[in-house]
Amino acid sequence: MAKKSKLGQVQKLEEQIRELREKQKKIIEQAQKEIGEYVMDSWEVEDIEQAKILIDKFQEDAKNSFKGNDVDQRLDNQQNSYSSSRLNPAN
Repeated sequence: MAKKSKLGQVQKLEEQIRELREKQKKIIEQAQKEIGEYVMDSWEVEDIEQAKILIDKFQEDAKNSFKGNDVDQRLDNQQNSYSSSRLNPAN
């Protein structure tokens, strides 16, 4: 009986792992979709090929930004701006 219980536990864990992997896949797909929509909207691009060309063009700039503190600094500024606007809605 103990073997059956252990087997059941293993099967249950395998099912949970499968469900978590599926959930992870959906989250990644949703994030990619949102990022794509953001890029298309913010760059006012309607053509996918045109968007790909722009992404390729700015790829090195983006990589270099991540190597430095540019992105961290921008995130800090955005968070500070958001915090300020929440504390002082008149802004």
